[in-house]
Amino acid sequence: MRSRLMAILCVLSSTIILSGCETNNAQQQSVVSSPAPVVDTTTTTKNKSTLPSPKARPKSEPTYPPAEQVIAWHANQCGGFKVAPVKQAYLGETELKHFFKYMCLNVNTDPNAVMSKLLKLDLAYFWPDDIKQYLWLQKQQVTMQINAKKEQQALNDKMQETLSSLATIEQQLLLREDTKEQ
Repeated sequence: MRSRLMAILCVLSSTIILSGCETNNAQQQSVVSSPAPVVDTTTTTKNKSTLPSPKARPKSEPTYPPAEQVIAWHANQCGGFKVAPVKQAYLGETELKHFFKYMCLNVNTDPNAVMSKLLKLDLAYFWPDDIKQYLWLQKQQVTMQINAKKEQQALNDKMQETLSSLATIEQQLLLREDTKEQ
């Protein structure tokens, strides 16, 4: 059912595209077949270059924040550091700020979720090298946090095992004392 629907959509879209091409070609052929006055091509190329393009261009290239600004945002989101407001909007600014806030709140409780968000953020943009290096350092820190949490869990499991074995030994000793008294 799904493959039929996809096939029908493909056929319809190709038909629409081809019919549009045929219409354009027919218009071009009618223009070519009708006698036209000779036009100087140098003036038409100049006119084409002076005409505005149909696509709106951005006023300026989107810029990435400098590494100092990224570090300042991180410190600000974790508290204890004031960031001077910047009038320029940077590419990925809101995503970085939201991630740093999430990271500061959840790195100790759920480092795996922080790592997955960090990996998504890292792949979201073509970060400059200095930001890539900072994100790499954050990955290392989160990885250390994940390993520490695993070690803590293993230590807790070992301690629970030891406590349960001590409890059984204590129970056996109490039973032996009771049997000796009787």
